[in-house]
Amino acid sequence: MASIFLMALLAGIFTALVAGMISGIIIGKEALGLEMASSMGGLYGVLGGTAASLVGLLVLTVIQGA
Repeated sequence: MASIFLMALLAGIFTALVAGMISGIIIGKEALGLEMASSMGGLYGVLGGTAASLVGLLVLTVIQGA
């Protein structure tokens, strides 16, 4: 169970990183430049995505245990 939880958390973090980078490029490419927009999007994607993945997985674990 712990390995599935950890794999799902890592998949969520990786997906958040990639999605953050892509959205950063789409939104801020012209204002900040490609590299800066990608870096900032990746940073904020990981910050928000990690929290969202962790909360979602904890809720699913509680629901499954109930």
